[in-house]
Amino acid sequence: MQAICYHRYSSKRQDRGSSIERQVERTGDLCARKGWDIIETIEDRGQSAWKGDHLSVGNLGKLRARIDAGLISPGTILVVENIDRLSRQDYRTARRWIEDVTDRDIIVAVHSPELILDRHAMSGANIGAMLQHLLEANRATAEGNRKSSMQKATIEKGLKLAREGVVYSPRAPAWLIAKKGEAFRLNEDRVATINSIYEWSAAGLGYETITKRLNATVPPWTQGWKDGASKWRIGYVRDILSSPAVEGEYHVRTGPGRKPTGEVIRSYYPRIVEAELVERARAAIRTRMGSGGAKSGEAQNLFGGIASCSVCKGSVGRTLTGNGRGRRYAYLECRNARYGICKAKGKIRYDHVEASVLEKLLHLALDDTHFIAPDDVAPLASRLANARKRAEELTQEAANLIAVLRKLPESAATLTALADIEAEKAATVAEISKAEIELDIARGKVSPGEHLIRVNDVRDLLTAEDDEARFAARLRVKAAFQNLIDGIEFDPLRGVATVRLVSGLGAMHITSDGRAGFLDLVREGRDYSDTPLAKDFIRRRDAKKPRAR
Repeated sequence: MQAICYHRYSSKRQDRGSSIERQVERTGDLCARKGWDIIETIEDRGQSAWKGDHLSVGNLGKLRARIDAGLISPGTILVVENIDRLSRQDYRTARRWIEDVTDRDIIVAVHSPELILDRHAMSGANIGAMLQHLLEANRATAEGNRKSSMQKATIEKGLKLAREGVVYSPRAPAWLIAKKGEAFRLNEDRVATINSIYEWSAAGLGYETITKRLNATVPPWTQGWKDGASKWRIGYVRDILSSPAVEGEYHVRTGPGRKPTGEVIRSYYPRIVEAELVERARAAIRTRMGSGGAKSGEAQNLFGGIASCSVCKGSVGRTLTGNGRGRRYAYLECRNARYGICKAKGKIRYDHVEASVLEKLLHLALDDTHFIAPDDVAPLASRLANARKRAEELTQEAANLIAVLRKLPESAATLTALADIEAEKAATVAEISKAEIELDIARGKVSPGEHLIRVNDVRDLLTAEDDEARFAARLRVKAAFQNLIDGIEFDPLRGVATVRLVSGLGAMHITSDGRAGFLDLVREGRDYSDTPLAKDFIRRRDAKKPRAR
């Protein structure tokens, strides 16, 4: 007789366990003892028997469709480890499913306890098999209910501890070392890598570029659950850059599919990335999402996504118009007006707006973060973390030796060891200072005068002949303006563009003939300490302005 073996487990995490292997062994054993030929093996991985999805849309559901279509020969045996593999829903659901397939002369065979369910058994003609099936189905449902209740109680107990700040599980993000009941410990090398990922994102690198850089420089921490390959993956990099855990937050998830409950436990994990860097990295991601992909018209419109029409509030885009003599000019124009939706027709020369904004705002928009050297940050951050860790170890070693000297003040060996430790500690402290300076430079921190020089260098690149250099510079400037400019409102009736800065820091008006005026709205005496962008803006504003163009 021909047999089809069916195996299933509930969650993808069980893929690393022995669930499938055990089921294969048991269904194979039953077939061998009965002399059945296995013609097919079907698996549903990560399908819960509580939801019953596998009965209709999983591979078992596909088998059912083949049975209904008459593609499976009558007398074929469907072999499972136990009734649980078919369903943990109520008894009637499982019974109806088995009745439907046995009505088509398909036999269901169960390994534990051993059951043979055919049309006669399900009709009650074989009362012994029917009673056994009833008992087993009820047992499976009861067992499932018991496990579910125990699991829910365990989860709630763990969440109660988490709300009290107690580490209730050894499971933690890959950059943390967790032991139940103890405080989280940091894996310093991995923390440095996480910060480098955020720095790279803030500097404008995309998921793919960051992933390639990691695979070239950092050994992977995880394995793919499907192929078992050890490598950095774009999805994992994306998860890291969106993870609330880097800010110390535990977002509670529970139930099938680990769906979020909406509860957030703050400060459960130690924060490993500063809030300002998190915001810069994620703001850069949002900016890239609206950039239109590779090339993106060489980022010709530095104000894409932030310009709107004052009349209809629709978006304003960059358009090209010829003058009939072979020359073409770029304009900012309401998109709705182009399609006849907005009646306020009017344009303003794009080059006038760009030149005015560059002159007044470029040195304010390009902060230190736009001059980060991503290739240097990761090794320097790792070197600094290791030096700080060694300094802490030396401090503890010195304290231990001092405790010994209190008991044995004449110990020459201890005095020598203490002197060696103090010498190494002094060298380590010097190394920390050096690494901090080098890391600041790699992160783009320079004097106001040096900043103005590099800003002018970037402005020169905006019109460079080299396509790649020009494209990179325009993307950098576009990202900087996206962070500084809250919006540009174009009035097509007056031919005026109004540029508003974030946090009410300032505004500028640009007329159709290119005249521009900047209004500084920073209020003296106001505390801007809670707004890092505003603090940086004021610092750069107070520096000498760049050379005239």
